[in-house]
Amino acid sequence: MENLKQAKQLIADAEVVIVTAGNGLAQIEGLDILDKKDFQNNFATVVQKYGVTNVQEALEYKFPSWQEQWLLWSQLIQEYTLNYQPSQTMQDLHYIIGRKKYFIATTTFADFFERADFNGNRIFNVVGNWSEMQCSSGINHGLHDDQQVVQTFIQAAKNHDLSAELVPKCEVCQQPLELHLPLNNHFYPESDANSRFRWFLTGNEDKKVTVLELGVDEASPQLFTPLVSLVEQFPQWSYVAADFSQDELPEVIQDRSAAVNADSATLIKSLAEK
Repeated sequence: MENLKQAKQLIADAEVVIVTAGNGLAQIEGLDILDKKDFQNNFATVVQKYGVTNVQEALEYKFPSWQEQWLLWSQLIQEYTLNYQPSQTMQDLHYIIGRKKYFIATTTFADFFERADFNGNRIFNVVGNWSEMQCSSGINHGLHDDQQVVQTFIQAAKNHDLSAELVPKCEVCQQPLELHLPLNNHFYPESDANSRFRWFLTGNEDKKVTVLELGVDEASPQLFTPLVSLVEQFPQWSYVAADFSQDELPEVIQDRSAAVNADSATLIKSLAEK
């Protein structure tokens, strides 16, 4: 693999690692939001009834009732999060960065890093997390864990008893709760995690930092442009990217970067090898 030796050296020398993880890593962990075949296999009834063909369409679809909405959300969360087992890639990543100072910024939204035992205080879910709920009123009334709601809907579906009373409500205004994802203009970022990430970046400006980009694509520019700009700004920072070519990175950082022409799983496996 091109630039693998350089990538290994940059990770080994780093005092701090910032992981940016996008759709490419989510696919490795079993969630491809655009995969029609997988969705058809797991949610054939939904496909036939509503005409949605993948996870992204299902999340964006406006269902006739909140009960139906929450049932599908619950089924998606059960399939891709509650049934999730960390891949070897995630275990290898833990080995690579677990003994270093690290932070993870991700758009993968399905709790992969949390369930792989990475420190929750070092994770910023940039586009939210479907394991949390927010008020559908558009006003920030706080976030709530939705695991009990999911279990309730899964059991209710088995009992054929999907009553309106099951829909979770905001304790402040009694409006229905919805997933903490940017499905409409009600979304707001998780401010505490955002603040922790900003303080982390500020506190490590003078350290040897390596940004490790995993599966970031055009759907998540917020994980690419700002971090590349920081690497440009701080000469002691470096950049390692999976499934990338060296000439796609700004010329000013190419001598302290390693773009590896392999997917995230292959890169992480190689970085973990002694």
